[in-house]
Order: sequence, then structure tokens, then C-alpha cells
Amino acid sequence: MSIFDDLCVADDEEVKEFIKRVSSNIKRIRQEKGVTQLELALMIGQKSSAFYANAENAAKNRRFNLEHIYKIAKALDVDVIDFFK
Repeated sequence: MSIFDDLCVADDEEVKEFIKRVSSNIKRIRQEKGVTQLELALMIGQKSSAFYANAENAAKNRRFNLEHIYKIAKALDVDVIDFFK
């Protein structure tokens, strides 16, 4: 056993749940604003909705990065913090 084994502050399951919560909040806010996945994907510079849909649904190990989250917040006219509540 290494001294580094106990240094991780969050296990994989906790991180997955965090990512699902952020993705779920993005989806909810997008729907409340009446924006489709394709429209939002295009607004953040994605060529199609495939990546966006997978990231929003936490599928196929796709996830939004900070740049995506920033652009999504601007496109939906919300504060980034709204995705993390």
C-alpha cells in the first residue's frame, strides 16, 4: 500500500454523481428556456448535437468542460453557478 492511496478527496462514484447533477441542471435550464439540444450545440460551437446530447445525458463517458459550461451559460443567459446548485 502506497502513502498516496488515501490522498484522493473524491472517489469515482462521487465524481460521476457531481457530473450528472451539473448535466441535469444544464438540461433543465435549457428546456426551461425552450432551446433544443441542436440549437445549443451550435451556439457553443459544436457541429452537431451528438456530443452535446451525450454530455447532457452523461452518456458514453462524454462530459462538458469548463469552456462548454461557460458558453452554455452565456447562450442561456444564466450565471454559471446555476449549473452547480
